[in-house]
Amino acid sequence: MADRRRYIGTKQLQTAWTVLVLIAVALGVGPLSTFLPDVSLPVWVGAGSVLWVAGLVAFGLRDRRHWNRMVERSSFEHHRGTRRADLEKLYRGRSVTVTTAIPGVLAGTHLQVRTAVENVDAEFTVEIERVESDGSDRGLTTGNESLDERFVISGREGNVARLLSPDVQAALMDLETSGTLIVTGTDVVYDVPFTRLSGGELETIATVVVEFAERVEAVAGA
Repeated sequence: MADRRRYIGTKQLQTAWTVLVLIAVALGVGPLSTFLPDVSLPVWVGAGSVLWVAGLVAFGLRDRRHWNRMVERSSFEHHRGTRRADLEKLYRGRSVTVTTAIPGVLAGTHLQVRTAVENVDAEFTVEIERVESDGSDRGLTTGNESLDERFVISGREGNVARLLSPDVQAALMDLETSGTLIVTGTDVVYDVPFTRLSGGELETIATVVVEFAERVEAVAGA
């Protein structure tokens, strides 16, 4: 079963709320008007507008409370530098950042955890998507049945084999949050299709991206 958090993000809830308020106003001035007090159209529209704004504010505050709670329960801090990042921490000597992004007009807000790959001159891309089941039916296989079941892996087989060391595989097996890991010669990013994570989930993702970055550097330097 897909993680339901991807469907209940703030943007999705605000969109559903907007549709609900519009329907309520339309019913109030249309089919239901004979059963309701005699209220003019401007009053209905005004009341609907106030209700709509109140709902949007409530959803926004809910999202902000959860975000602050996630930060408090992790080792990340609010980023105050000039780079475009929301959160940052130093882990094993490297910077790990957290940003939010909306990949499309109809998409919800994604959370992206990123760290840079240093001193590697290579062009390649390996993508590893965390799924609930049947990963081995859709991607490359590694020989680790548990790993293959949980992840859909795409990329050149040689690159995948070199990257998936025992330590990297162990880190991946700790990953429970839906998302896609994108590994290149410049950085490692874990893209989560929602933002409502726990502090523990954020820490686990940070460990995974660092493990992969270190592995890319080790393979390139071998």
